[in-house]
Amino acid sequence: MFYKALSGGSISDVITSLIATAGKAGINAFHYFNFLQREQEKVIANPENYLPWNYQANS
Repeated sequence: MFYKALSGGSISDVITSLIATAGKAGINAFHYFNFLQREQEKVIANPENYLPWNYQANS
């Protein structure tokens, strides 16, 4: 409703969901997203290993 394109709304839904899930898992969403960017190739290869509840802050 508030996005110029449906794809923008869909992407926002995913990001918002990851932030909320990270919060429920007790991790810092900012650090989690930075970690995902640094490990981008590994995340693409095995995304199930990089879900918020699998994230370890000391990684």
